Amino acid sequence: MGYDMVVQGAPEEEESTYLRRSIWGMGPTVEALVSLGMAFWSDVPDFPESDHLSGDDFNDGDPVTERAKVYVQAVERTLADHGVGDADHIGGIPAHKFSSNDGWHVTDKECLEALNAYEVSIQAGDSHPEALHDDVIPFLRTAAKYEGFRVL
Repeated sequence: MGYDMVVQGAPEEEESTYLRRSIWGMGPTVEALVSLGMAFWSDVPDFPESDHLSGDDFNDGDPVTERAKVYVQAVERTLADHGVGDADHIGGIPAHKFSSNDGWHVTDKECLEALNAYEVSIQAGDSHPEALHDDVIPFLRTAAKYEGFRVL
């Protein structure tokens, strides 16, 4: 059990499209991202209610009724939510997107903001955190070029 992160929209031949952290490895990774300003602490948004849906609303997992389509769209908005509500925009990745492997969508914009914060931090003299190993920055660069990534 752990966290599988997969770049969205990248061609198969692209490198650095997959990143994995164990349950115990994700915490230090997120701490390192936050410490460099690449991520920020955020609350997990509420998911839309689904108790009005039944199996008849889906066919092989795909929504077939209007209410199921609306629900799936609401879930996708929640999974991509930047986590700041009405507050001023905060750059980087909302840390709640690393709190579970429910399919959170870290957008390409969030990846780019995280990479910009990393560059500023390194140029200011901060060292590359050990918890980011040698795989996080290449992975974020790839995700920023495409459609971000999912946390699965």
